[in-house]
Amino acid sequence: MYFRALGTFEVSHEGRILTPTAPKQRSVLALLAMHRGGLVPISSLIEEIWPSDPPASAVTTLQTYVYQLRRVLAEALGESNDMLVTKPLGYVANIAADDIDVHRFDRLVESGKKELAAGNAQQASELLHQANGLWSGKVLCDVHRGPLLEAHAARLNEAGLRALVMQAEADLQIGRHHELVGELRGLVTKHPWHEGLYAKLIVALYRCERRSQALEVYHEVRRGLADELGIDPSPNLRQLYQAVLGDAPWLRFDTAPKTAVVTRSAPVAPAQLPADLADFRGREDELAELDRFLTPDGASPRVLTVTGMPGVGKTALALHAAHAARARFPDAQLYAHLGAGAGRPVATAEVLRGFLRDLGAAPEELPSAQDELARMFRTRVSRMTGLLFIDDARTADQIRPLLPGGPHWTVLITGRRLTGSLPGSHDLVVEPLRTEDGIALLAGVIGGPAALQERPAVADLVERCGGLPIALRALGERLAVNRHWPVRKLALRAADHGGLLAELQEADLDLRGYLHAGFDDLSPYDRGALIALGRAGVERFDTARAAEVLGVDARACEDTLDRLAAAHLLHAAPRREPDGLQYVLHPLLRAVLAPARPRTVRRPPHILPVRRSNVTAHPTAAAALYTRNVA
Repeated sequence: MYFRALGTFEVSHEGRILTPTAPKQRSVLALLAMHRGGLVPISSLIEEIWPSDPPASAVTTLQTYVYQLRRVLAEALGESNDMLVTKPLGYVANIAADDIDVHRFDRLVESGKKELAAGNAQQASELLHQANGLWSGKVLCDVHRGPLLEAHAARLNEAGLRALVMQAEADLQIGRHHELVGELRGLVTKHPWHEGLYAKLIVALYRCERRSQALEVYHEVRRGLADELGIDPSPNLRQLYQAVLGDAPWLRFDTAPKTAVVTRSAPVAPAQLPADLADFRGREDELAELDRFLTPDGASPRVLTVTGMPGVGKTALALHAAHAARARFPDAQLYAHLGAGAGRPVATAEVLRGFLRDLGAAPEELPSAQDELARMFRTRVSRMTGLLFIDDARTADQIRPLLPGGPHWTVLITGRRLTGSLPGSHDLVVEPLRTEDGIALLAGVIGGPAALQERPAVADLVERCGGLPIALRALGERLAVNRHWPVRKLALRAADHGGLLAELQEADLDLRGYLHAGFDDLSPYDRGALIALGRAGVERFDTARAAEVLGVDARACEDTLDRLAAAHLLHAAPRREPDGLQYVLHPLLRAVLAPARPRTVRRPPHILPVRRSNVTAHPTAAAALYTRNVA
């Protein structure tokens, strides 16, 4: 029997889920499991279930709950099981230490801490990755928590945060700074006042030769702390800033202790997939297609590209499917973020070096040339059954050197669109969420019954956002922060383009800047055409209407529309008439491209933007028009 508490509370035995559905029974079982082997007094259980006003029948009702729990456990373990034992003053849950993920987490973290203190960074990294891999969401996220469970949850959440910081330190010591940048940016977004995480991000950026970005992170932290809390950064963070300014030798990776870079004596299979979203919702059809694809057939490597418009949730979808299928890839699950949207993509040779180190190669074994690295990589993985996840790719040239040659590999690639060809690859185009899936997503982010009670207002927000997950998550976080707001208040505030963009800005999503990156690789003419169509305020149009707006002939207009559709910035839908297509401009693209209206919006201070674009204006007139209306 196994108890999971680091996320959704779940009890399973031989593949069967045994968790009671009654909320108060779940609370009783969760509290007993969290105190495994120790006495939980009856008074504590009553306080947990009825914290403010317990009924006169509280003891009798509690006994009924325990009796029902015993029946569930007896059906799975047999009548003779003594997992729940009655004592004079309470109950004891006889659960083995390794049968609950909380204990395994604590044990792995403690071992990782000792290895890190002893200078064994590689072993520490592996142990801490295992520990943090046990988490699948917030502690006991689906259990009603009274004062005792709330205290346990607070303790574990804090321990989880400390484990992430230790893991980042261990990974920095073994040279994983390239992979850490993306992971740490996500963590500081979730924990905006944790200076330890920012310190690790600054060091990782510095070691990636992105010194200016490292300094920028410090200044953003300093401004955020001053504006929001009225305090300065800690002395440690200020000293780190001075070290980056002075190019201190100890910051460089090559000055780390030699014990931090070692060849594995007993290689551990890399499991590098970033964390899955605990509140992922919908996409049943796409997940079914991905699941079929993520089943190795042993005949040849399989390559799938997942593409779509900016913000449509390509990476979240692919990661969710990859996590569900990871048991099928026991030898390796490799991950690389190529950073196509970051202005300066990660060098393919650096990705290969990282993969080879993670697969057990010593640094002195690694050749310098990219072609030699690619050959060495293919040789090492030829007999493995593995998954390669390539995120945020732009061109086929980036990907080809990374492709393993063995027949038991599956390659999953995400990107806005992929230029060039990968022979034998399949493409899955991700569309915006359907209304029902969008409602489920918003409900998951908001939490509580608000989404169900105000379903029409939630549906209105989903439609205004055109089912785009990045915008729905931002609005959901806006409501989660302002819990006193009814959903209809946000719907009214976002009733027009300007209001919607302002609310997203308040939620720290600069939609203009984010979608800006989606126009980055368009030609100046296509960019100007997209702007003109957006300014025309037409949601749906055919080639004739678009040619009228653009002032060009039908053939040239059709070519432009096809290029924009291939870039996933227009949606091409068949019409009943056999003479052409109808094109649809996404509502949020129309909002961004619409003529700007004067509007005073207070921009709240933020620590790190979720996404950042680094685009310089093109000198042509079309690019100037684009910058004036979109940036």
